[in-house]
Amino acid sequence: MATVAQPMMAAPAKKQTVMPIVGGVLIIVGGLLEIYMGYAFLWASAAMPFDVVNLEDILNVCGAILLILGIVAIIGGVFAIMRKKFGLAVLGGVLGLLGYLILPLIGLILVAVSKDEFD
Repeated sequence: MATVAQPMMAAPAKKQTVMPIVGGVLIIVGGLLEIYMGYAFLWASAAMPFDVVNLEDILNVCGAILLILGIVAIIGGVFAIMRKKFGLAVLGGVLGLLGYLILPLIGLILVAVSKDEFD
């Protein structure tokens, strides 16, 4: 008895919305603000006219940390726009929260809601 080949059913295409793109842009803006704040901390430590006990060192460390977190937030925002690596996109949103709270928070919510659109 011969079997009849049945046509393969294609998987339904994922519905793509604009939410990851808007969320990624908001996360990137938060990361840029975080980098600006880190730069401001570094500038403030260099511009201090008097020596306060270890304040210059504290400002340098805080500025460097903000710069690094801002860079990671921008990378996460880019991955959110590309709809790749959901975990890194969420991490970028979380780390971008230090820059300006509301924009990355909205971006993080949009990325989390659109989890099904990521590869």
